[in-house]
Amino acid sequence: MRHIPHLYLPSPWEAGEITLSDDHGHHLRKVLRLGDGSALSYTDGAGTIGAGTLRDGSLVRGSESRRERPEPGVAVAVAPPRTPHRLRYLVEKLAELGIDRIYWLTTRHGEGRPPRPDKAVAWARAALEQSRGAWLLGLEGPTTVEDLPESSTLWVAERETKPPPSVVKGGILVIGPEAGFEEGEVPASANRIALGRRVLRVETAAVAGATILLDRSGRLVS
Repeated sequence: MRHIPHLYLPSPWEAGEITLSDDHGHHLRKVLRLGDGSALSYTDGAGTIGAGTLRDGSLVRGSESRRERPEPGVAVAVAPPRTPHRLRYLVEKLAELGIDRIYWLTTRHGEGRPPRPDKAVAWARAALEQSRGAWLLGLEGPTTVEDLPESSTLWVAERETKPPPSVVKGGILVIGPEAGFEEGEVPASANRIALGRRVLRVETAAVAGATILLDRSGRLVS
């Protein structure tokens, strides 16, 4: 079965055809060598997903359906790694997994900076297309741990603590900087969880922890 490209096309869609960007057009025509009538799938990144066809420089809309945002919500709050390629890896992999949101953390020992918003959004959009998702990753911050939403359970990755429960109801996975959090920086009410015995890089801990949290929230295969 031939691969059907999946495109992120921001709404609103007011006509029966959606004009494609030059980047999309070049990739479809020159790289994938698709011709008119080729099947495409598409999403607005806000829950709508559709099946269409390629015609000239446009996508002809076909059948469309609505996918509700997955529940329970799962997000990651993370102190940014120090280098661009590590930042990109973190955004792309969390977006591919289907995490709802990334919060960039400001911490006392953190040395990295969040990526430029346009770059982070571009990475998230590419990951949405790669993973054939319907919901675009949200990006917020910088913020502190204490300013994260109070309505969400905090799961702070910390070595030599207990592993997460076998069943959880989503929440925010909190990943600190390489030097760790300073005492008092994380609320005492937060849940401490271990991600194994090894010392992980920030981006590795974020991806591993997010996978565990998604799985134990019943979302990894949903």
